[in-house]
Amino acid sequence: MARASALSSALSFKQLHAFITVAQSTNFAEAAMKMHLSQPALSSAIKKCETILGGALFIRTTRKVSLTREGEAFLPIALRLANEYHDSVNQIQAIFTKQTGSLTIASMPSFAERYLPQYMYQFHTDYPNITIKIEDVVVEKVVELVQQGKVECGFSFEPDSPNELSFEPLFTDTFNLVCHPEHPLVKTIYPLQEHKQQATMPPTSLKLQSILEYPMLVMNRQSNLRVFIDSVYHTYGFTQNIVAEATQIGTLGQCVKHDIGIAILPTLATRRMQELGLVCIALDEPLLHRKVGIIYDPYQAMSVTTQSFLDIVRSHNSQDTV
Repeated sequence: MARASALSSALSFKQLHAFITVAQSTNFAEAAMKMHLSQPALSSAIKKCETILGGALFIRTTRKVSLTREGEAFLPIALRLANEYHDSVNQIQAIFTKQTGSLTIASMPSFAERYLPQYMYQFHTDYPNITIKIEDVVVEKVVELVQQGKVECGFSFEPDSPNELSFEPLFTDTFNLVCHPEHPLVKTIYPLQEHKQQATMPPTSLKLQSILEYPMLVMNRQSNLRVFIDSVYHTYGFTQNIVAEATQIGTLGQCVKHDIGIAILPTLATRRMQELGLVCIALDEPLLHRKVGIIYDPYQAMSVTTQSFLDIVRSHNSQDTV
C-alpha cells in the first residue's frame, strides 16, 4: 500500500491529462493532435503513467486504442482528480484577483467604531464577494492575535514594549477628560452652558493637576491604556484618586454616566462618550498623546486581500491629513 501511495503521488497532471485525452479519443494520433504533441511524446507520457500505476491502461491495435479493465476503473478517478485540480486553480486565481475569499482583521473597539466602517464600505464596494470579519478586542488582544498569526493585521495604539511586530503609524490621538454633565468641573468651566449640547460649548482644556482631587475611573492594571496613563502620572509625580476599575472603555463610560467618577480616555472614544450624554474636555498635556496605526508581522507574507484593504486605509488616511 505504501508503494502504491508513493507511486500515485508521483503522477503528474501532464500524465493524467494524457491518459484522459487518449481514453476519450479513437487512437493515439487523434489524442496527439488534441494535445498538440508528437505521438512519441504522448506514448512516452502514457508509458510513464502506466509504470507509476503498475500496469497497462490501454489495449493498442493498429487502428484504435481501448481501455483495459484497470484503465476503465481508473478513468472516473482521473476525471475527478482533473476536475479537482482545475477547481483548485480557479479558486486560487479568484482569491488573487480578489473575486472571492475572506478578510479578518483585529482592531481596538474605539478605532473599529470610528474608522473601520468607512474602510469596509470602500472595500466592499471594490470587492463585493469578499467577506469581512472584524475582531474588535482590547489592545493587548489585537497584538496577541497578530503575533499568533490568527489575523494578518490589526489596528491599535503603538505597543509600549518592543516586539517582533511592525507598527505603521496612521495618526496621533490625544486624550480627553470624560465627565458627567453635572460634574463640578463642567459647571466651573461652562457655567452658562447647562443642559446644552457639547457642540455648542466653547473649546477649552484642562491640566492634569487640576483634576487630582476628583474620584477617577480607570482601566484595569493589565490594560495597555492603564499602563500608559499611569506612566504619565508617575512622570509628573501625581497620584490618582482611583475609585473603580474596568476592562472595557464602554463600562467606564457607563460609570461616568452614573456620576461615580471621571475618566481619562482617548479622543477616539469621544463619539461613544457623547452618545452617552457625557462631556469630553481636552487635556492639555504634552505627554498625553499616542500614535494609532497598523500592526503586522513583517516576517509573514501578507495576502493580496489584506494588502488591498490596507491600501484603502492608507489612501483614506492620506486624504484626511491633507
